[in-house]
Amino acid sequence: MQNPTRTRRTWLSAVILLIFWMEAPAMELELAIDMAIERDAGLQALKSRALAYEEQAPAEAALPDPQLFMGAEGIPVDDPLASDMMTMYMFGIRQEWPAGQTRQLSGERSLSESRVLEAEWHAGRLEIEREVRLAWLDWAAAFHFKSVDEDGLEALDEMLDLAESRFRAGTARQRDVDQARLERSVQARRVIDRMTALEDAASRLARWTGQWPNNDHAPDLPVWDRALPERDDHARLADHPVVEAQALRAETGRIEVELARQSYRPMWMIEAGYGHQRGSDPMGGRMSDKLFGMVSLSLPLFTGNRQDRRVAAAKARADASTHDHRLRLQEWQGRFLNQRAAADNYQRQMELLEDIILPEAELTLESTLQAYRSDRATFDELVRTRLAELEQRIELIETRLAVLRARVELAWLAAEDSP
Repeated sequence: MQNPTRTRRTWLSAVILLIFWMEAPAMELELAIDMAIERDAGLQALKSRALAYEEQAPAEAALPDPQLFMGAEGIPVDDPLASDMMTMYMFGIRQEWPAGQTRQLSGERSLSESRVLEAEWHAGRLEIEREVRLAWLDWAAAFHFKSVDEDGLEALDEMLDLAESRFRAGTARQRDVDQARLERSVQARRVIDRMTALEDAASRLARWTGQWPNNDHAPDLPVWDRALPERDDHARLADHPVVEAQALRAETGRIEVELARQSYRPMWMIEAGYGHQRGSDPMGGRMSDKLFGMVSLSLPLFTGNRQDRRVAAAKARADASTHDHRLRLQEWQGRFLNQRAAADNYQRQMELLEDIILPEAELTLESTLQAYRSDRATFDELVRTRLAELEQRIELIETRLAVLRARVELAWLAAEDSP
């Protein structure tokens, strides 16, 4: 009788093998982006730091904890355990008030720091989307490069067969056969190089997603035909999280200046308590207990090397943050204009290759092949036209990749969801 447990294990093993041998689809771009964002520890750290500052803000704006104090005074030196009419045991409570608007400004500073980190989180997310898109495009283009070179290898195999058959028929030279073999070997090396490049591109993509993509299925390069952002759209650039984070740092600097100015104002402290006297007065009566209260405040009189310097330092840091914001905005505008011009240039090149150059190269190849078969063209001419046609196909993929990469850069610089 067959063991049911063994039967279940057999079926389970068969299912696992079936799943293992099933062909997985190519990794989609949006899936790769989601995987990268989900596993990125840097984004999670920024989110946690922003939450920490947000939670810290109410604590910074709260009053300091009150202080409970106890003590004694007038204890006789010759008999510390005894007491006389001057001995008093005290306990009370003390509360401090920071200077001016220190508490409110401290809370606002923590909230401002939280907003800075939130902007950096959004900037980090956009950066990951950019890097994953670029890595995915390189990986997808590597498939197409390899496919074109494999087509070229197959075409050179056919040319080698043609040269050998014509040589056996006495209508071709040994030199043609040798040249065909050489070009075929060189193309085979290119195919190997393309396979290596594909593995390298897959490793760069896996660095972000944490999963090795399926190199057996070629994904199509995306078609992004939405209108490019305008060259003078500077308002959008000013709202980019990278630029916004720098602006928020400048705002934090201004809060710190106001916080430093509060040091010119006094800090307050109020004390209140109860005093118990155990001794007797000269008439023999019990000394009455006492209530006491006290108000104290700091005196910021000597401000030259303390408050003045702190305010000056805070102003200098705030000015530096403001200049950094302007510099970052100028840098962003320059990069945007550069990528915008590059996208237009690559688009024109791609249209020229698609509409004119590649069709002419294919037409020239076909006419040269027919001329060679009728002995009206040399084998050298046939090889040159074949390699020229392959080169234009490769260049078309490179130009299309450049167009897509420029669109990715523009989407990142303009903080758009998609290129």
